[in-house]
Amino acid sequence: MRGNKSAEPNNVLLQRKLAEILLRESKDPRFRLVTISRVEAARDNSFATIYVSFFPSEQVEEVVTSLNHAAGFFSRCLGKVLQTRLTPKLRFLYDAGFDYSMEIDQALQKVKKTDSAEDSEH
Repeated sequence: MRGNKSAEPNNVLLQRKLAEILLRESKDPRFRLVTISRVEAARDNSFATIYVSFFPSEQVEEVVTSLNHAAGFFSRCLGKVLQTRLTPKLRFLYDAGFDYSMEIDQALQKVKKTDSAEDSEH
């Protein structure tokens, strides 16, 4: 599904509307800490995979499970907002790319500190 240019505007719209629903409609306060990194919807809009990140990452498995349990609720909310004939069935997955970028950032910070310490010694 990646790289499908015609689906891109729909994916962005789904991402934006789902983010609003997570903030305004959900009763679970953890959902307000969820970031939707990307959405990949089927061409016919029957199915969408929602990639999320969550901090603190120790609770990510529990939060993703809860999001998937509430997927029907989110889909109904999307249907009301989008007013389309077909609302996608949602599946939430954890996007580990955020953790990876944090690890890279921490490694770069260590290198920077090491370089600064070496420069001050000379």
